[in-house]
Amino acid sequence: MSFKRHLIISTAVRIFLIYYGEVQDSLSDVQYTDVDYRVVTDAANHVLSLGSPFKRHTFRYTPLLAYLVLPNLLIHPSFGKFIFSLFDILIGVLIKWILLNCYRSNKISIETKLLKLETLNNRNKYLIKRKNEILNSNNEALPPKYIRMAELSAYCWLYNPLTMIIATRGNGDCVSCSLVLLSIYFFLKNDQTNMQHFIAGLFLGLSIHYRLYPVGFCLAFYLATLDKPPATWIDYLGAVLKPNAKQIALVTGTVVALFTTTALFYWLYGYQFLYESMLYHLVRKDTRHNFSLYFYLQYLSSTFEVTILEKLLTFLPQLVLILMLTVRYGQHRQTLAFGLFAISFVMVTYNPVVTSQYFVWFLSLLPLCVKNFKNIGIRKAVFIPVMWFISQGGWLLPAYLLEFKGWNTFEFIWIQSIVFFFSNVLILQMLISNYDIAYNYKID
Repeated sequence: MSFKRHLIISTAVRIFLIYYGEVQDSLSDVQYTDVDYRVVTDAANHVLSLGSPFKRHTFRYTPLLAYLVLPNLLIHPSFGKFIFSLFDILIGVLIKWILLNCYRSNKISIETKLLKLETLNNRNKYLIKRKNEILNSNNEALPPKYIRMAELSAYCWLYNPLTMIIATRGNGDCVSCSLVLLSIYFFLKNDQTNMQHFIAGLFLGLSIHYRLYPVGFCLAFYLATLDKPPATWIDYLGAVLKPNAKQIALVTGTVVALFTTTALFYWLYGYQFLYESMLYHLVRKDTRHNFSLYFYLQYLSSTFEVTILEKLLTFLPQLVLILMLTVRYGQHRQTLAFGLFAISFVMVTYNPVVTSQYFVWFLSLLPLCVKNFKNIGIRKAVFIPVMWFISQGGWLLPAYLLEFKGWNTFEFIWIQSIVFFFSNVLILQMLISNYDIAYNYKID
């Protein structure tokens, strides 16, 4: 079956889920539609009335999201779900494009090195001609197995039930994931021009404006543009103080996109926009039950002021891990995708607030790394997702009893949050230990 047919099928499944959600919403107390979808729609209603989207209490996103769902009020209440599903499908397409590009780039690099060696020993005209063809071509044909691997990786996203449900419930995080993948796509293109790095920076800046979490990717992107990986801390300092042309283009694109969007909405909505969409997330204290290891602590201390020490102890572990992962995997273009996946995985796992919608941050990057886990084995490949979903299910049961039955299950939720946290830590350890860069491309 062709990739286009898979796109059609996965689109049809999402359309079915949207209509199924409307039926469930009308018949069940457990609503299929995300609560935030209604919040964003209400914010769009304020925009339509030429007001501020932040007049809607608990709207803490970029105004772009409210603009995006304006058709909810003009065409159909579920129109925004179709928009988010479209971005969800785009992620699958981008995964295939990025992997094909990576395979092609590595294939050209390897063949070029081999032909250089052969040409040195044999001044055969065919070898010299072939070498020049490779050096001047960015569209070198790939063996079918690599095209198939890129498509299978895309299917890991397109047929993932969790990501399908999150998008069709009306969650817009797939938009930020699409922007991150677009930045990766342009960053890893074979041309390696300053313009492509500038465009990659534009998408990275937009993704940071849309959701703050991609700011954790900036250093990895920056280091991956170095001509050679830094070996000492002096080299890292030199990379900051003496940036090359590609780094300047990347940073310029990021700053332009981020500053332009932020300045525009600050001019329109003032300090309230800045606080609600950005600053609030830095001081957020969510006392409602969520997957975070810290949720019960925040619930018990909800009447107390958050101290600087508490914030430091909360964010320091993930900051240290992000820095370590950036240095380990972010300084090579070949390992950048896995580095970004590991960074986002840590950000979600150690975050003071964790909800299901955050999972798409790293699930959208995981398919880019599937090709590097060929040595993981069937047992581990089955064990990892089973453990992840079971640990989630163990949390969802007491959470359901609390929210819909009114039972006091806070302690059970907290225990399951601990189980979920350590499950994520174990999963990341297994993925890191089984990651093999050699499978980026092997010459046949």
